[in-house]
Amino acid sequence: MAENEALRRIAAMVDLASESLFNAVRYCYLIADNDFYNINVKDIFRIGLSDITNPDCFKNLGLSLDETRIGEMGTEHYREILSILRYCFAIRLPFIRKYAENSTLKEGHIKHIYDILENYGFLNPDGIVEDSFKSMAWMVRTKKTEPAFDTEWFRRWIYTYGHELAAINNRNMFVLGCVEALFPLYYASLQELLINEMNRL
Repeated sequence: MAENEALRRIAAMVDLASESLFNAVRYCYLIADNDFYNINVKDIFRIGLSDITNPDCFKNLGLSLDETRIGEMGTEHYREILSILRYCFAIRLPFIRKYAENSTLKEGHIKHIYDILENYGFLNPDGIVEDSFKSMAWMVRTKKTEPAFDTEWFRRWIYTYGHELAAINNRNMFVLGCVEALFPLYYASLQELLINEMNRL
């Protein structure tokens, strides 16, 4: 029972980090509209990375994610990004377990965490994310280097499925630049958090 609770706790951390990163991108888009000169984008990075398991932390900025101001990023269609982010983090679990050298978690435990997260909701439309849980687990077993946690799939989604977000303008280019930095920073923070959590087990 305690073991299952620990696995659910790890899955919840991944889920919350996914939602926090999802919100961070939307807040970057929000401030690139009317608040560009009032709010430093570094504040979004600082607030989000100070606790990646608190998706509501950005409310401290005093801004609301008003759907009339974030356009397509406020639609159900754009929420696909959250499910893809959750998938991207979840498939990295075999590598994170590898780095947690003091953990007693086995491959079956990691697969169970992955399954919990899949129940929260995964998406990988048209295989836009090229890796999978199986391919990552194989890389760990064969001592391959972990691939970079980059933004290629996000750009592909924007230019394939995004509409107004695919337009070449200052606001969209600003957000893509933020994403370029946010993704690896969030993953590094999540990695550290989960390694510590796994080492406790």
